Amino acid sequence: MSTVSTLSPPTSRPAPPAREPHLERLVTGLLLVALGVAWMLDAAGVSVPWRLFPAAALLLTGAALVIAAAGGWPRRGLVGLGAVLLVAAVAVGVHVERFAGPVGDRVVAPTGAEWGVPVRVAAGTATVDLTRHPLPASGRLDVSVGAGRVVLVLPPTSAVRADVEVVTGAVIVDGARVDDGIQARWTEPGPAPVTVAVDVALGEVEVLHAQ
Repeated sequence: MSTVSTLSPPTSRPAPPAREPHLERLVTGLLLVALGVAWMLDAAGVSVPWRLFPAAALLLTGAALVIAAAGGWPRRGLVGLGAVLLVAAVAVGVHVERFAGPVGDRVVAPTGAEWGVPVRVAAGTATVDLTRHPLPASGRLDVSVGAGRVVLVLPPTSAVRADVEVVTGAVIVDGARVDDGIQARWTEPGPAPVTVAVDVALGEVEVLHAQ
């Protein structure tokens, strides 16, 4: 008596799931390539706008986040990268070195030997009086405040040129508000051998012309 064996049809294996793209690796690779190219250009003597790199990298990461959200792909790595780039972009935008000075109020009346020494206050008020001592024949004085106020007292003559910039705040000249908001600026008109550059991240600058 013979037995008949029946062959079962081969079972089909399920197709492997499609691999999800790792956009964070792609973005990181592009940023590293861009850094390498920029470094080579800089070494070759080409002017490279390094301050724009965090903002450009943040835009690229944001575009990758949009693509990942539309495709339903993982984006945890992109979120972390974007957070780091956001901090870097904000730090560059507000010139984080403004916050490297001491905290509190500071009054400066530079003599000829002290002229040119930067005045820095991280938070507080910096008062710079240029009427107490004779001005040098030429020179530049940098005044930087992170958050707070600068009071700049200028002599009545046109021997000093003042260049004032406030990232967020106001510029007041002899009691009149000349500019406010974002990137408030004011410049003393006319050439002069002595320059005072005032830079404030958040706050105000008051310029007073002595009578």
